[in-house]
Amino acid sequence: MARVIVSLLAQADSAYIIIDLVAKAGHRVAAKYASDFEALCERLAIHPDSGPCRPAIGERVRIGIVSPYIVIYEYEPASGIVTIFRIVHGRRKITGDLLVGD
Repeated sequence: MARVIVSLLAQADSAYIIIDLVAKAGHRVAAKYASDFEALCERLAIHPDSGPCRPAIGERVRIGIVSPYIVIYEYEPASGIVTIFRIVHGRRKITGDLLVGD
């Protein structure tokens, strides 16, 4: 089983998404997305290489989907670590620049 690490940027993305959903769609919808993000993390721990590769973003970068959001992560088989870099809206242009903080 892989160890899942959620970067500070991804933690901030998740918090922003949940706060925004509470304001726009209510607590029930926000709770469902929070649960879906957690379920994805659990799936990645068991099946870390299950998401499609995105070599244009990074050599080992993959994505997971919690529609309409995209979870950008990397799996390092040698260490058994999944690092979740960002959680972004699927309409956003996804580039390697998203993986680096300001």
